[in-house]
Amino acid sequence: MLYFVGIGPGDPELLTIKAVRLIQEADVIVFADAKTGSSVVTDTLGDLLKDKKLCPVHIPMKGNREDWLNAHQQAADQLISMLDKGHNIVYPVLGDPSVYASSSYLMGLVKKSHPCQVVPGITTMCLAAAELGIPLCEQGERVIIQDRFDANQELPSDNVIIMKSGKSLADLKSSVGERNAYAVRNLGMKEEWKGSLSDIPEDDYSYFTTVIVKK
Repeated sequence: MLYFVGIGPGDPELLTIKAVRLIQEADVIVFADAKTGSSVVTDTLGDLLKDKKLCPVHIPMKGNREDWLNAHQQAADQLISMLDKGHNIVYPVLGDPSVYASSSYLMGLVKKSHPCQVVPGITTMCLAAAELGIPLCEQGERVIIQDRFDANQELPSDNVIIMKSGKSLADLKSSVGERNAYAVRNLGMKEEWKGSLSDIPEDDYSYFTTVIVKK
């Protein structure tokens, strides 16, 4: 069996009991490796990976779409090869596997021949709301979640959550007007930052940046 397991935003204390159990029971831990020299996944899981067989698969964070698709196919082929041998595999995913996660593409390729199961995890947006002391939405309101923003876009009038927004901070600051807006960076990890969008420094880029703009 292949399990895509959400492990939360990066704080080991936010791992679910089910996630911990499946990791402990796994024969192999397969994780995405962007070849940056470190992995937030392995840093988060820490001692849970002791004595575990680790298998990194290359998933590029940038580049052209053809290379990106080829990388996912190669990773899926590796997973299928291990599943053919009867291995019990856990693929840890930051946050939740159902929200803008590369694991969804892998599952689409692997489930054609092998069963897969998704185990949900806590998302950065939910942790951000908790840490900032704000609701993501209240009765009768809508929430729009998007994975990027650029200056050519117009912010919806609803509550908006923009993930992976580290490169868009200046554009977002100039687009929110008088609305209440918040930002978090590396939430649950080292070098965590959280507060008002207007106060977040723009010269310290992180892929793990989320902005919340209120209705």
